[in-house]
Amino acid sequence: MQTGEGKSKREIMRCLKRYAAREIYRQITNPRPAPDNSDLRRRRTDLGMTLTTVAGELGQWVSIISRLERGHIRNDALAGAYRKWLIDQAEMPRRTPPTTAAARTNALPGAVS
Repeated sequence: MQTGEGKSKREIMRCLKRYAAREIYRQITNPRPAPDNSDLRRRRTDLGMTLTTVAGELGQWVSIISRLERGHIRNDALAGAYRKWLIDQAEMPRRTPPTTAAARTNALPGAVS
C-alpha cells in the first residue's frame, strides 16, 4: 500500500521520526528562554482583580491563569492577551467608593435619607 506521493507506511513513519528528531535536536541545541511573566500577578493584584475575574474575562480556567502567573506553564499567546487586558484595565477610569457615612447610606438601594 502506497500514498499519493508513492511512499509506503514504513517510509512515512521514518520521515515523521526524522522530523521529530530534528525538532528535538533544535530545541536542545538552541533553547528559547521562557518569557518572564512575573509582572502579571503584581499587575493583577495592584488592580484589585481576582484570579476568578481574570479567568472569566479571558475564557480560561483559574488554574491555568495561576500556573501562568507562577511560571509553571508557558503560553506566550495567553500571556500576551493577559498582559494587554491588564493594561487596558489599568487605563480605564475607576469608580471611587463613597467616603462619608452619609454617602454610603445614600448609595444603598432603598436607603431613606
